[in-house]
Amino acid sequence: MVVNKGVLRLAILSFLIMFNGFAMAAESNKDKLKKMLDGTNKQQATSSIPDEFLTGHWIGMYDYDNRTADTPPANTFTMVMEKTPDGIAGIILEPDLNPQFYAQIAEVINPEVSGKKFTFTKKYNSGTTIEYSLEVDIPNRVQYGTWKIKNGPSGVVLMSKIEAKDFE
Repeated sequence: MVVNKGVLRLAILSFLIMFNGFAMAAESNKDKLKKMLDGTNKQQATSSIPDEFLTGHWIGMYDYDNRTADTPPANTFTMVMEKTPDGIAGIILEPDLNPQFYAQIAEVINPEVSGKKFTFTKKYNSGTTIEYSLEVDIPNRVQYGTWKIKNGPSGVVLMSKIEAKDFE
């Protein structure tokens, strides 16, 4: 049996998301995520986010608000961030919805931490930018929130931190 590399990589990423308990059916768990965003499941606020919390490997998914027949499907991504002398640096890799390519690369720019909030801009090589506004849940190693393209679509996002010890 021959398996396409892209299909294999996507299957592995999907397994990792499920392994961490964050596999989400596009519609059935969307309500749960929206409840998290509206505050019904929020933890007590902390004064700030430790640098070591943001540093590392994150996996996640995003979906669109106001879904129509033309709306792209929900998508997964992986993000690696690190603390640098100038702040926080990060790179994002996600499956490309164009079947000619496997992945898109984007960088994290303009990251800001304020209390329990983490905001940044995702900038693709094409120049397209997307604004992210996330709430941080340190004990559960997750970030959840919203994304928005200026004068365009918006949606929800959830990501979980992965560490090597998770596989021991």
